[in-house]
Amino acid sequence: MGAVLAMLLIVFFIAGCGDSTAGNDPAFPEFVYRSEESLNGYRIAAANQSILERVPCYCGCKQDPEKYQNLKDCFYNRQTGDFDEHAAGCTTCLDEAMDIGQWQGEGLSVLAIRERIDAKYSERGEPTDTPMPE
Repeated sequence: MGAVLAMLLIVFFIAGCGDSTAGNDPAFPEFVYRSEESLNGYRIAAANQSILERVPCYCGCKQDPEKYQNLKDCFYNRQTGDFDEHAAGCTTCLDEAMDIGQWQGEGLSVLAIRERIDAKYSERGEPTDTPMPE
């Protein structure tokens, strides 16, 4: 129940701040709506793209370094800028996005968010080769 409440608070916070509100979503493709978690993850990604660019992904997508160099690349295709389907079905990507939304809402710096992501997800797999934020 606590996790559900936390997720609702994150969505509420995002809905009140930024250009990615529930009533003002970008034109998401159909795959974003696979689940409530997917939709919330893409909303957070859309509102926090500059943070996601500075955070590695730990889901194993680094196996394709041409396509995936940071967490943003799991939500957005780096060549076209369109939404990428990868994150819609990836628990790790969505979990990272939810954490970023929560920590950004708490006022943490990008560096602090990056350090928390590294600490929390390092056991899930090899991260993408994402440079540390300054």
